[in-house]
Amino acid sequence: MDHGPDSPAKSHIVQWIEYERDAAWTAKLAILRASRCEDIAHFGECLREHERHADELAVLARMADRTAQIPTEPTFVTGDPFVVGAIEGGRALLEAMERLEVVRIERYACRSPAGADQPASMLNGLLDRHLADARARLGRLRRLREWRRDAAA
Repeated sequence: MDHGPDSPAKSHIVQWIEYERDAAWTAKLAILRASRCEDIAHFGECLREHERHADELAVLARMADRTAQIPTEPTFVTGDPFVVGAIEGGRALLEAMERLEVVRIERYACRSPAGADQPASMLNGLLDRHLADARARLGRLRRLREWRRDAAA
């Protein structure tokens, strides 16, 4: 594997870290805009999960290059934080977060497969697990929305 400063493997991993940092920031904004305790708890779980994903990817990036510059804050490579930042809360927040989660799932599902070298295989395994986590988050969010609809009826 190329361990140079501009190695394709490291760049690919850093891109996924950027996605996760944006997702974590988006979850923070959702927490600030949520008013129901259940919503706040859900987005708190999402925040912790996105931060864990970014940290896992950072370890892999450092395996590719010990001097890698790893993003520790949002990089705004996605529009997710801006979407949530413009919402005041309530039903619109849950609907927007559901749409963003669907986009994340599509991003994971449509990613181009990495090569057969060991770090790339590790990356694929990690991203497959992150995809499963995203699907689970979407399921929890949909159940939360259904619960809210049933409670309002």
